[in-house]
Amino acid sequence: MPNVGYIIAPYMKISQQTQNYLKNTDKKNIQLTVVSRSDAEIPSDTVTFLNELNNAKVKLCDNLHAKCFLNENQGLITSMNLHEHSQTHNWEMGVNFFKSVDLDLYTEALKEIGRIDSASKENSNIKPRSVKKAPQQQYQQNIPKKTIYKPKEAPKKGVFTKMLDSVLGEEAYCIRCGEPLEGYDIEKPLCDRCYPIWAQFRKQDYPEKFCHACGEEKSNISYQKPVCYDCYKKSYK
Repeated sequence: MPNVGYIIAPYMKISQQTQNYLKNTDKKNIQLTVVSRSDAEIPSDTVTFLNELNNAKVKLCDNLHAKCFLNENQGLITSMNLHEHSQTHNWEMGVNFFKSVDLDLYTEALKEIGRIDSASKENSNIKPRSVKKAPQQQYQQNIPKKTIYKPKEAPKKGVFTKMLDSVLGEEAYCIRCGEPLEGYDIEKPLCDRCYPIWAQFRKQDYPEKFCHACGEEKSNISYQKPVCYDCYKKSYK
């Protein structure tokens, strides 16, 4: 089975963190099939994001209620939609299973996903819903950004986030060029191409450009401080 991924979720409003996961997956040329419910209204920013993925196919299925995430090695059957409200407000459960451990379960799940895929249509009738943006402040206070130091422990993550990491791939980026990395490692926040350049001088406070955790271009990034303050607050406080 080639590198593929399936996201089966009736209702979707993809958070920025999950978008970063999927961007990382897309850059690895993993063929992703996303199936949502045909009568669900999807926020316009989520529709735009999905359409911008190079290796994703978005389909719609009538009366869809199943929620499942699966790749070539493992899967997750859960009560949770791929919706940021579900991730932050609802009490959800899920079962993570592995092809190498329970081949029968994995095979049956893949067969059922195939049936859902076959019963689904391309996304020509997808219904975007406009997202209300909060009004911008006319004046902004010049509050200096807090700086952080290099964490010494692994980031704090919930059970569902850990399962998403295992199925979709853990999010991590080179702090110099912004390219996706194989895994999150605060001791190795540079890619194989950029590390030898940094290693010539080993200046830990040399300014870099990208957050190791979210991949966004940020200020105050360095080998000594490889994650931005927002990611630090989310994962280490």
